[in-house]
Formats: sequence, C-alpha cells, structure tokens
Amino acid sequence: MRPRVIVDYEREPWILDAGTVRVTFDTDVRAAVGSFDIFDAKLPSLPVLPPDKLILEVKYTELMPQIVRQLVPTGALEYTAVSKYVLCYEKTAYKHGFNYWFDHEHF
Repeated sequence: MRPRVIVDYEREPWILDAGTVRVTFDTDVRAAVGSFDIFDAKLPSLPVLPPDKLILEVKYTELMPQIVRQLVPTGALEYTAVSKYVLCYEKTAYKHGFNYWFDHEHF
C-alpha cells in the first residue's frame, strides 16, 4: 500500500477556554511530488494555496466564542469546507494528469 499524496503544511495551534475551543492556522500548504518518502528532507513539493491565503480551522464543543469571530476582519470572512488532502490530491492530479492515480503501477 502506498500513499496517494503527501500533504505538508505549517501549523500554529491555539487552545482557548480551558480546552473547549481549538484554533489552528495552517499556512504554506504543499503537495509532495516525485516521491512518497515522508522522511526525505529534500522532497519536492508544489504550493497549494496562494501565498497570501491560509486555512483557519476552529473546533469547538458548543458555541464559537466571540473572540474567534473577531480574529477575521468584517467582510473578509469566507466560510468554506476545505480538505488539505483533497487540495493536494487535485494539485498532483493536474501535475501528472488525471489518469495518474488510476494507473496501477503507482499503487
């Protein structure tokens, strides 16, 4: 069994309200190409997000606290569901061609 894609990113985690709210900022999301060796320090990768974008992930048990709502300026909010894995998978599919993942020699 071999991974389909390696996802790499920088994460800045924060925990609020005695652990009931977890906020993470994921930047420099990248899809590895050319190898599946996660221990390769020189593994080539492709950027997935524009340099001025990040993924803000908020996990909470009840209500989203007001302080979290205030983290992003009014009018700048874009609520979307996003998967770093899917973004990276699609990026490598464009790089290799969409049939790349269905070619059995890559599994």
